[in-house]
Amino acid sequence: MNTIARATSQYRSFASAVAALILAAGLSPDQPLLAGDHVPMISAKASYQVQPLDLVLGKSTVVDVPAPIRRASLADPTIADAIVLSPKQLYVTGKAYGSTNLTLWGKDNQILAIFNLEVAVDVARLKEQFSRFLPEEYNIHAASSHDHLTLSGTISSPAKLSQALALAEAFAPKRVINLLKIYPEEPNDAKPGDLDQVTVEVIRGTSVNSVKF
Repeated sequence: MNTIARATSQYRSFASAVAALILAAGLSPDQPLLAGDHVPMISAKASYQVQPLDLVLGKSTVVDVPAPIRRASLADPTIADAIVLSPKQLYVTGKAYGSTNLTLWGKDNQILAIFNLEVAVDVARLKEQFSRFLPEEYNIHAASSHDHLTLSGTISSPAKLSQALALAEAFAPKRVINLLKIYPEEPNDAKPGDLDQVTVEVIRGTSVNSVKF
């Protein structure tokens, strides 16, 4: 009972804080949050089909649903948080890398919508950092997949590669897959004559002769 009481108290405190933020923004608790409030917004469909919902770690998205929500459930609350702002709006935040499901029920306890939540790296922000700190490296490509960040393309030198990896690590520590190639490739220590020389072994009976070209 004490655990339930503490959880209920924490929930009420959190709900009060959310309500205070809404009121501070000049809205009533039942008033929908507008897209102009600088929070990404998506419009969901009333459907039994699973709908994608891509989130950035540490950032939120407002989900606008077509009918009043009676109940909401997250399969894994360690991946994301979902707060009901109004009967037709949810405030969903990415908490950890990974994926989970969000299910909404409407009137008569019928399923209103099902979402596949994917929490990933903020690739758009990382690309901004590449443009800022490595403006001449225009062929760096970044893509997020589950809990990993993949870099591909070409880069001009080992020093620039180290800088690019350092920037990427700040967004996805120990989760960066490096497929970047240095171009043009650095020359090796072989002499030009050695690179052009080809040795062919000619076998005649029991004797082997080497012919160089």
